[in-house]
Amino acid sequence: MNKLPNHTALKEWASVIAALGRGEQVILIRKGGIADPKFGLEALRFYLFPTDFHDGGGQPPRSGGTVPITHWCEAVRTWEIHDLDILLRLEPLVLFDRQTLETRYRFRSDQSVHVIAVRTWALPEAVPITMTEAYAGCRSWVSLDEEIDINDSRPVIEDADLQEKIEQISSILSWKSLASSS
Repeated sequence: MNKLPNHTALKEWASVIAALGRGEQVILIRKGGIADPKFGLEALRFYLFPTDFHDGGGQPPRSGGTVPITHWCEAVRTWEIHDLDILLRLEPLVLFDRQTLETRYRFRSDQSVHVIAVRTWALPEAVPITMTEAYAGCRSWVSLDEEIDINDSRPVIEDADLQEKIEQISSILSWKSLASSS
């Protein structure tokens, strides 16, 4: 079994995971959840844990229910954004509308917004994860109890397409030399 270290999962809107899974989006825009004092990239490879609570006003999953894990990601490049105008230039490349981007930007105004370019992989089949209290709450990262085999996962877009999209994003974010690469 090939699995990700520490079973790390990033909680993300289900609609964003769907856009990543279709190859329509290759970046995550994060600032952390209410329970996160500060956002940081806790792992370079992580599962995507879908949430619907903020995405369309859904209810948080109930303990004992299941959550389907369908994708995992590798972080390939990161930037920290300190300028709303620069962030808003990403709107055509993400599922978030202008209002959502502005809300993300203004949340914890003393902290930067993290833009994370990712290679998204589709698992061969969805893996149902039993929802527990440990996965609940408004925090970005959780460690899954279940082991998820990533063998036979497939990248959702080809290398050349991913690199082209990352170059486009890098060009947008380095417009005023505000982007910092890692």
